[in-house]
Amino acid sequence: MKLVFISAVAGVGKTTTCNYIKNNHLLENYDIFDIDDLENVNNYNNDTYNIFYENAIKKAIDKTTNQNVILASCINPNDIKNINIPKSIKTIELILITCSNDELEKRLKARDKNRNCSSEEFIKGQIEYQNYILKHVEQYSLHLDNSNNDVQRISNEIINYLK
Repeated sequence: MKLVFISAVAGVGKTTTCNYIKNNHLLENYDIFDIDDLENVNNYNNDTYNIFYENAIKKAIDKTTNQNVILASCINPNDIKNINIPKSIKTIELILITCSNDELEKRLKARDKNRNCSSEEFIKGQIEYQNYILKHVEQYSLHLDNSNNDVQRISNEIINYLK
């Protein structure tokens, strides 16, 4: 079984991309999950992130009907090193989606206020995390820039990479 993380900070388009691939049945041998649908994000903190991810991965494996799993999350390669990966997972791929900091700020400010993503503090944290991730981009299997918000192009690049 292959586990593919589609990783990005909030607002870049990982959920939109995953939903596009899933809803259009573009990767038939993958089941696609958003980590937020598998595990309560309120259970995530710096002390328990490994348990959070381990639980989400187990839930995805339990729900899968195919041989591979795609999991949308904000995981980075250093997080994976601290997670106990089930033996059924033979391969792990990390796909990173980013966008420009200006575009990220614009997208987060445009989000529904109920999502709590539009505060200056939250936006600053997402930009800082994205900048940190970009310093380690070589640790990802594939890096895609979604600054132009082209879900079809990003999806096709992921599909071509995974085939």
